Amino acid sequence: MTRCILKFIFIYVLLGVSNAFADNLFFNSDGVNIHYKDVGVGSPVVLLHGYSMNSNMWDNSLLLNKLSKSHRVVTIDLRGHGLSDKPSEPREYGPKVGKDVIRLLDHLNIPKVHLVGFSMGAYVVGRLLVTHPNRIASATLGSGFFPFSDKGEELFAEETAIHMGEQAQQSTGDKRKSLIALAAVARGWKFDAITDKQVSEITVPMQAIFGSKERNEFFESQKHRLTLPSSSLSIVIIEGADHDSEEAAILRLEFTESVEKIIQLATVH
Repeated sequence: MTRCILKFIFIYVLLGVSNAFADNLFFNSDGVNIHYKDVGVGSPVVLLHGYSMNSNMWDNSLLLNKLSKSHRVVTIDLRGHGLSDKPSEPREYGPKVGKDVIRLLDHLNIPKVHLVGFSMGAYVVGRLLVTHPNRIASATLGSGFFPFSDKGEELFAEETAIHMGEQAQQSTGDKRKSLIALAAVARGWKFDAITDKQVSEITVPMQAIFGSKERNEFFESQKHRLTLPSSSLSIVIIEGADHDSEEAAILRLEFTESVEKIIQLATVH
């Protein structure tokens, strides 16, 4: 999880918010309605958005436009985001966010998928690599790490939740409900934590992609975790790219090419 609250309104403009999908679809995940989109034909790829964003971040993006030419691409509003339901209790998040992804695969009769997660989405991918490796053909952690727990991370999550709560107090209606849900999402992160031992046992083909400007103190303190999986994990650094501006790593051609490459390699093997 990157130590910032995403400039989500700004990045929506960068990535495009128009709906490139024929349908906006829903399914019931153990009582929580989850919104998703489905486009293209071929081996399936699921894209997971970042914190405080939703599936619109992928609409008209280079990544989706290229992948959907030869793959079935599914994007999802993770619970607490977008058009999906927004529970207000932290216990309704954490591992349940990843379980929604697995239930979506079941709903669509997809046995195995290539997963790509951005920021918090990478966090979700990281946990699923431990809990459901048999459902993942390849994994890309984009601008995000494996979920872990320590005092610093818990403090960051609580600060994020407090910020969202303060914004909620100044809001009404759907906006207030969304902000309360986002506070609960942040407080639920601690329930997602996995251990270094669990990470070291991952065998799924995977990669981590970061912009060179994301190599901050947090990156340096956590990068050892990227060397732990027993799979041949590759770390891709995109020079000059950052997390959440017009130079974001997720927007770059190098990001899309790296995702295409690992999907191809995993399909071949």
